[in-house]
Amino acid sequence: MISYAWRSLRRAPVFSAAVVLTLTIGIGAATAIFTVVNAVLLRPLPYGHPDRLVGAWIDMPAIGLEHTQQTTGTYFTFKRLTHTIVDIAEYDEGSASVTDPDGRAEPQRMPIAFTTANAFPLLEVSPLIGRTYTAEEDLPKGPDVIVISEGLWRSRFAADPNVIGKKLVVGGKPYEILGVMPERFRFPTAATRLWAPSRLDPNDKYPGGFDHNAFARLKPGVTIDDAQRDFAAVLPRLVELFPTFAPGVTSAMVLEQAKPRPRIVPMRDDVVGEVARTLWIVAAAAALVLLVTCANVANLLLVRADGRHRELSVRAALGAGRRQVLAHFFVEAALLAGASSMLALGTAFAGVRMLVNAGPREIPRLAEIHVDAASIAFALVVALVVAFACSVVPAVRFLQSDALAGLREGGRSGTAGSARQRARSVLVAAQMAFALVVLAASGLLFRSFERLHAVKPGFDPDNLATLWVSTPSARYPTDTAVVRFYASLLDRVRQIPGAQSVGIASRLPLEQNGGNWNPFYVEGDATYAKSIPPLQTYAEVDSGYFKTMGIPLIAGHLFDRIDRPNEISAAVISQETAKRFFHDSTGRSALGKRFQSLPNGPFGTIVGVVGTVRDTSLAAPPVGEVYYPEALGLDTLVAGIAHTMAIVVRTPGDLAAMTRAMQQAVHELDPTMPTFDVRTMRQAMDASMARLSFTMIVLGVAAGVTLVLGVIGLYGVIAYIVTLRTREIGVRIALGAEPRAVMAMITRQGLTLCVAGVAAGVALSLVVGRFLRTLLFDVAPTDPLTLGAASATLVVLAAAASWIPARRAAQVNPTEALRAD
Repeated sequence: MISYAWRSLRRAPVFSAAVVLTLTIGIGAATAIFTVVNAVLLRPLPYGHPDRLVGAWIDMPAIGLEHTQQTTGTYFTFKRLTHTIVDIAEYDEGSASVTDPDGRAEPQRMPIAFTTANAFPLLEVSPLIGRTYTAEEDLPKGPDVIVISEGLWRSRFAADPNVIGKKLVVGGKPYEILGVMPERFRFPTAATRLWAPSRLDPNDKYPGGFDHNAFARLKPGVTIDDAQRDFAAVLPRLVELFPTFAPGVTSAMVLEQAKPRPRIVPMRDDVVGEVARTLWIVAAAAALVLLVTCANVANLLLVRADGRHRELSVRAALGAGRRQVLAHFFVEAALLAGASSMLALGTAFAGVRMLVNAGPREIPRLAEIHVDAASIAFALVVALVVAFACSVVPAVRFLQSDALAGLREGGRSGTAGSARQRARSVLVAAQMAFALVVLAASGLLFRSFERLHAVKPGFDPDNLATLWVSTPSARYPTDTAVVRFYASLLDRVRQIPGAQSVGIASRLPLEQNGGNWNPFYVEGDATYAKSIPPLQTYAEVDSGYFKTMGIPLIAGHLFDRIDRPNEISAAVISQETAKRFFHDSTGRSALGKRFQSLPNGPFGTIVGVVGTVRDTSLAAPPVGEVYYPEALGLDTLVAGIAHTMAIVVRTPGDLAAMTRAMQQAVHELDPTMPTFDVRTMRQAMDASMARLSFTMIVLGVAAGVTLVLGVIGLYGVIAYIVTLRTREIGVRIALGAEPRAVMAMITRQGLTLCVAGVAAGVALSLVVGRFLRTLLFDVAPTDPLTLGAASATLVVLAAAASWIPARRAAQVNPTEALRAD
């Protein structure tokens, strides 16, 4: 059976090559996407008993915050009083400057996680060598100890087995290396290279500030709902354990005004986040490509079966049973699908590499994505399913037909009956419907991308070079030392040729670094006496920042140079903040007003109002911002001196050359200080749209593939109809039919199939559009323009695909057509 099928396929090389190529595209795309989805969404987290690990968060609906972090007070309250968990651990993500004590290696900025000592045993992952830190070492005044990753151990210490006990300078302080975590330990992210004690103080007088991540391990048999109820019952006892939240703020006030409530979620949800929806959409697109592929191959097999009807009839007449006929169709399809699956794995390797390289940085578990045994098994299973699905239609149709009909037919003598064409027509219409769905989805994302690009961010992103620097507290322990360093750095950068303007800020729009959200209490405003006002973003800047970024001054004045005396309580607010709290878009009525970030905290005085920027996302509404000067003075809750700052330079010249000159200026001032997150503001804007861009590109490629396959399928069916109806067409022309009328008749058949597919596709698109809603910006999922454009594109291409065989039909010579019969 196999050898016969193989010989049969070898006699039809064009057909075999077309099927293999089509299946390679479909199976390869499906396998590549499965590999990504499996690694990110399906594969268990690399921890012990990951199904019992949960994230512990706080929702505060009264002030519009969801999924916020824990405070020191809530963390210790849950740790001491809950009974549904084995334990709860805290962790904070950050980055730190790393150098060697002997200065042999270049300074680097590395991701670091500060965790409580119980984080490692809770995750049930043991160190490769050495140990992790203990509870005693995690106390507020514990020793400076650190755990490093296997990757860092191999790259910086050449996998030295005697690394335990050696020193590593982190943030300007020497830390003793206690242990090395294995490569599979990717917590909180795969990029993390260092782990150090959090040193939370259970006796902290002011344990407020929702800025600590936490996770817990459920006890066996405990559900997430059980833990949710347990945490909710325990939270009110925060008042007993930690009565004071912050200076002038009691825990009772926070519970009453913010109305916090615990939120327990599977840790997998925390790791995957919003990327899950994006990947499922991409997976759905790959599934549609596979369906269109199957439809196309089934159509090719139907055409081949029709062409071999006489041969198969002879076999049936000679005694071939139904099982043998079914087996013949299946074996042929299996051989084709098997060969395709081997080629598809190569395509999947290349596809996965492209997806990983092109994917947004926020895709979690990116380092775990590779073609593995599961991917190979998936490709083989898909190949078998495709072989069965594609062979069933022609096999069943042959078995339902009169086996002797093929012996009575004289090749192409008859016209094509409706029953004979129905299966192929349904498959082509399905291809058109699926192609429209993917084309409309990619069109919606493209329009969203276009609308986002048209959004005015509130600053001019072009010709802006940026980089980040962080002064270690050990080397720069005072405000004066920090301010003087940055003042000297700014002077050096201003002297770089081509530097039109220079600024400094603790936060840049659309970037993650430097986020600091606090309430905004206006002096004398009783509106928020018993409620928390809307949160604003707080940042430290110099006056050059606004000019450099292109943020206009609306009212008042800006700060002086950071190395000159500034009133540390002076503040500049955004126009959005002025409108929200002072109901004045001009900003003039806000000048001179005072405010606090805590009810009884120090006052800030508004000296200027600047334009509003899109701080968190181009798709999100503008947020209010408060800017303080990076000025000489004492650290306070309101006007602290920021150690981590971004330098921004506007230049008409080469941005890469400017960036290198900025890095050289930092190195000359302090050779031990690395720079990080070096990029242009245009790159920052592109990164903020990376997830949308990634999805749009993948869906665009899927749309292109489905469109090509659909049009080819339609062309094949119409061309075959013309072949089957050659005698009929010849008779029509002989009886006086105009070639134009023949062309119209054949083209109309193709367009009828297309219109049927488009109608079904529009209905499917209306359903699918709802799942795209979270990715869309300023475009409705049912946008008529997009659906209309996609439908028109499909109809135009279908008309072209139908016109080519229709034109050939109109040129049929009646004499030759009748003679051929």
